[in-house]
Amino acid sequence: MTPEQQHYVQKRLQQIRWWNRLGWLFFVGLAGFYGWLWQHKPLYINPMLLLEKLRIGQVSDIEIAKLAALGNLAFVGCGLLLASLVFLIYVALWTEKKSITILSSPTVNTDQKPMESVTDEPRS
Repeated sequence: MTPEQQHYVQKRLQQIRWWNRLGWLFFVGLAGFYGWLWQHKPLYINPMLLLEKLRIGQVSDIEIAKLAALGNLAFVGCGLLLASLVFLIYVALWTEKKSITILSSPTVNTDQKPMESVTDEPRS
């Protein structure tokens, strides 16, 4: 590898290490946000509670308007989308690290002669 390629590979490996150290904070932040919503605004993320409160008439008109605009299933869907995005970044960086280690490992037998191809000769 050229020195520029080695520098790039080292830089990418460092970025992968940083993501492994800090990427879990996105999951913690997302879980914290949904935990806060569950405690303070459960109608936004619990559709069954919303249906129950609508049946007995405990939801105000303003709250109904907010829920109609935001949609409680949209909150859950956005959370799952963000969590899957973070997970996919983990998987992509793991694959990149695996590829870098495979490509930067020395070849096992560099002194071998190339194998001769066997060709069928016409039989008489």
